[in-house]
Amino acid sequence: MIRLLLFIILAAVVLPLAYMLLKQVPLAKRMTIAGGGLAAAAAALLMQGAYAWYMVALALLGVSFLAAFVYMKLIEREQNEKQRLAEERREQKQQKTKTYLATPETEEAPAVPEPAQKPKPFGMQSIDAEREEITRG
Repeated sequence: MIRLLLFIILAAVVLPLAYMLLKQVPLAKRMTIAGGGLAAAAAALLMQGAYAWYMVALALLGVSFLAAFVYMKLIEREQNEKQRLAEERREQKQQKTKTYLATPETEEAPAVPEPAQKPKPFGMQSIDAEREEITRG
């Protein structure tokens, strides 16, 4: 009975600590880690009085492997989702470039060539040489 009470106290301490200290890790992963550890401890605690120590150790190991398997499935699902999104972005980018390259650019050639324009005068060239200067004096 005291073992169960100690286990409940341990669980009440471990779950909030896992929730608070592992803020960078997503919630599902945090709870998988903490819950897997608590499930392994609970299995070992319940089996401790009835089975030999090596059976308890095997149960502890088995539940830990189960928790690790669930954790790896979560990671695999996230990686598949990221890969799918990357492929969709790459596909959309290829579609955009294909449509950009497929559209013909319509350049209309002028039917009549425009006469060559004189360059605009600048600086001293803009002053008319034959113009009379007005001086005050």
